[in-house]
Amino acid sequence: MTRLAIAFSLAAIFAVAVGGRVTRGERDAFHDHSDTGRLVHVLPSPDIVPRDTAHLNAPRERGLHVYSASYGSGKLRNHGGHEIPFAGFYAIFWNSTVANSAGSQGYPTLEAQIAAFAQSYSDGAAYTQTDTAADYTIITQYSATDTIQPALAYVGATVDSQATQSTISDSGIHTYLASFFKAHPGVTPNANTVFGIYFPHGMKITLQRSASCSAFCGYHSSFSYNGIDVKYAVFPFTDCSGCTLSGKTVSDILTIVSSHEIRESVTDADGTAWYDAVGYEADDKCAWHNLYQMSRSGKSTFWVQPEYSNGGNGFPGPGCVVPLP
Repeated sequence: MTRLAIAFSLAAIFAVAVGGRVTRGERDAFHDHSDTGRLVHVLPSPDIVPRDTAHLNAPRERGLHVYSASYGSGKLRNHGGHEIPFAGFYAIFWNSTVANSAGSQGYPTLEAQIAAFAQSYSDGAAYTQTDTAADYTIITQYSATDTIQPALAYVGATVDSQATQSTISDSGIHTYLASFFKAHPGVTPNANTVFGIYFPHGMKITLQRSASCSAFCGYHSSFSYNGIDVKYAVFPFTDCSGCTLSGKTVSDILTIVSSHEIRESVTDADGTAWYDAVGYEADDKCAWHNLYQMSRSGKSTFWVQPEYSNGGNGFPGPGCVVPLP
């Protein structure tokens, strides 16, 4: 991310002074820096942030519901940076071990489940409060510098053949993606695609002061490749205790984390667009609370988390929105 760390510190102090919900511990849990010094926004392990375990899952009640934000302070603010207008998602599986790991919700593998999830995450319809499939399209309210379209395109997937490493740094992920693009000329890097990298069991992703599973369960960021602003999301394998939730499989957790990082990649592509007074992005404010299963054709499908809505202009809120039928 490109926001200055000092700005976060001042904002956090201000939030506490005015009685905001954020604490310095929370702020630190949601932010770190890469090994190159870039500010990185992470989805922290549910074990290290204040969490009401009684409200892990949203009540199965009919109709649209709005719940109070769990973190941050106030509504999201537009800071003038870019959103992704015509977003696409491309899945990269580090190797066949992670791609062929067990799926859930009736899918035999994680690769099959992520493909089905990405293709159904957006229904492509203009947002309305009566749309029970508005899990993704609610972010169209954050159109500003760019107009966010209601469709998320599933661009495709590749199962790579990389050896499982013990660790990889954020700059190592940049190096990997650069080599991936060169080795796969049919995969075209562009500023509208979020490249989601799914790592295998036991492979740790490291930042300056934290590591996957013990401190975070995913993050999104961007880097420059041949003059292109490439967006990417990092998905460690969530079979570790730090990213485990009662009643959820590894694949269920990965669709929850994917729902979080995809939406934030679109609404705050480079860390310069939408976040609140203390630096929390839209999905941060609703993390690990009131999780629910998407509804498609009257059936429950993939587990996701609520999205924060500022409210107004036909959108519910302010608060975390669950659009159950």
